[in-house]
Amino acid sequence: MKLTVLGSGTSTGVPEYRCVCETCQDARQPGSKNKRTRPSVHIETDGAHLQVDTGPNFLDQIDRNGVDRIDAVVYTHCHADHISGTNDLVMPCRKQEMDMPVYGPEETMRVLRKNYDYMFSKETYAGGGIAHLIPQAVSSRFEVCGVECLPIPVAHGAVTTYGYRIGAVGYVPDVKRMPASSLDLLRGVEVLIIDGLSFNPRHPTHLSVGEAVEISDRLAPGQTYLTHVMHRLDHRTFPEQCAEQGIDLPDNVALAYDGQVVEI
Repeated sequence: MKLTVLGSGTSTGVPEYRCVCETCQDARQPGSKNKRTRPSVHIETDGAHLQVDTGPNFLDQIDRNGVDRIDAVVYTHCHADHISGTNDLVMPCRKQEMDMPVYGPEETMRVLRKNYDYMFSKETYAGGGIAHLIPQAVSSRFEVCGVECLPIPVAHGAVTTYGYRIGAVGYVPDVKRMPASSLDLLRGVEVLIIDGLSFNPRHPTHLSVGEAVEISDRLAPGQTYLTHVMHRLDHRTFPEQCAEQGIDLPDNVALAYDGQVVEI
């Protein structure tokens, strides 16, 4: 399995608009790991190419990372930073000469139908500039191109939100609370990619770094990467930042970064 982190940032992206903090200034430099687009991953496994979420940076992400095929899109939830690039599925559909299957919570399918109604009808597809989507609401284990996907229900604000277990990978980019039953579904993963927005444990909809480390300790994967990361976390000094916050950063926990490739 090959997993590419297309985006590792929070909903504002990094650098933040007009922010002159040290992290954002570094993020404006070529090659900086602190430059973070909205969260998304692409997974290649058993001959299938699965895209998880299509946020506002989607088209640039797949171009920059050389993603040359998408067989299906799996959505975590319906927030804008995860679905607002959906219209750009027109290019993969056109190049691959196919309709695009999309999977996710029923609420997300409903929002997609509302926001992108023209993408769900063959009649509007006739001009060639519109992708045609084939929706499938999911709530339990399902298969995409022969690959088993397991939704992981989590609490993240007021919308239905899933993480996913795909093979040995657990991907949970947006979460504040994870029920014990969902933790159980992630046991045994080799790689965990999980929300680690900031150092603030009082944030109402996202895990703090400390909370994410606690979950990683409980699941004990070989490697954990934090995603959906805001501008206050700096790749250059992250271990030192954790120490200042009283967080004992394990050797197997690190920040994810845009363009990172993980082979499992």
